Amino acid sequence: MADNKHDKSAFSSLANAEKRQRAWKTRTYPVPTASRRGFRWKASALRRLQPWISGDSVKPVTVVVPALYSVLPAETVAMGWFNDIDALGAIHHRMSCSARITGWDVFTFHTLHNQDPFFNSTIAAVHDTWVKEGTLSRQAVLETKRQFSKPYDYHRITPRLVENLVFQSSLLDWMKRHATDVPLRVHVIGTALLSALVSSNSITFESSVTSALKFGKRWDDTVSGSAKGETTDERGWSRFQQIRRLMEGRTSLSLGVAAEDMPAPNAPANPFWYSPTPKDVPILISTAHDAKTALQTMNLSSWSCSVPIDEEKNVRGWLASPLHPVAKACRWSVSNYLLATPDCATLFLDHIATLGRTPLIVRTPETVRSPETVQNRLRLSRIKVTGP
Repeated sequence: MADNKHDKSAFSSLANAEKRQRAWKTRTYPVPTASRRGFRWKASALRRLQPWISGDSVKPVTVVVPALYSVLPAETVAMGWFNDIDALGAIHHRMSCSARITGWDVFTFHTLHNQDPFFNSTIAAVHDTWVKEGTLSRQAVLETKRQFSKPYDYHRITPRLVENLVFQSSLLDWMKRHATDVPLRVHVIGTALLSALVSSNSITFESSVTSALKFGKRWDDTVSGSAKGETTDERGWSRFQQIRRLMEGRTSLSLGVAAEDMPAPNAPANPFWYSPTPKDVPILISTAHDAKTALQTMNLSSWSCSVPIDEEKNVRGWLASPLHPVAKACRWSVSNYLLATPDCATLFLDHIATLGRTPLIVRTPETVRSPETVQNRLRLSRIKVTGP
């Protein structure tokens, strides 16, 4: 009888393991196609709606940065960021820096368990090129495969923090370089604070990685301690499902940080807004004290992918992948835009973010009463200038 129960238990465990494995299956990654005509149409619609939404005042558009950019492996490759020279340069440099600190490679971790076979050839080409150039260590690649060989390892907190830090800070740098003449209001959520502080030169990338390794290990140990199962694989899948449910907003998990694990920040060169979780009201981070206080409020609960509060009804761009739960806010919306690819982000900056510029002619009671003032300004702009 005891053997019978043991056999049933073993069969049940095996069935559960196979069920979890099937949940991590091959799929097609949706890649948004940016339409210049579509962005122009939405910009035109926003111009008509703005007076009703915000009166006569002009506000910079908001770029919302969730705690994590991507949900599944290799999404950054699929979205084309490795095809953009500016983005690739920053990503590659920070990958090399993180490998010297961690001993493993972010690119290999990010692509090891890719679920869309269409991008396998691109991943292999990038890998082979970097190995031949000597910029990708074979030893770091082997160490990555040793530590994170199982699919459920992709939701280990520590490597996800470092991976996200590499990509997210690089994409924020890209946005900053391409928006030199466009006012942007950056709003970061939770652990994206590290990326924003790196991008604004408040902390070094190296110190942010070291910090992420410290508090990430604490979080990993806590989650692993509550994982259920008799075997390593069962506990691994239990931990995986716990983090996945958190990311999908189906469960809550609150884990804070220790002050001794945090880097010492300077005042950010570019102030930005920060919310510890999507449900919290954003606060402005403009001084070293603001940054230090904000770092101590980071929490794993920020990985829960709910839409942040927007009491002011701003126009928002979302720096996230199409498979991220917040991408739903951008469907059939004139005021929300998914900045998942370089093309989408470029069109957003060219056609939508420009709406936040201060107009050449400011509406005042005098100009409203005197249309001739506006008309004279337009006449001057049409004067044809010729040489002697």
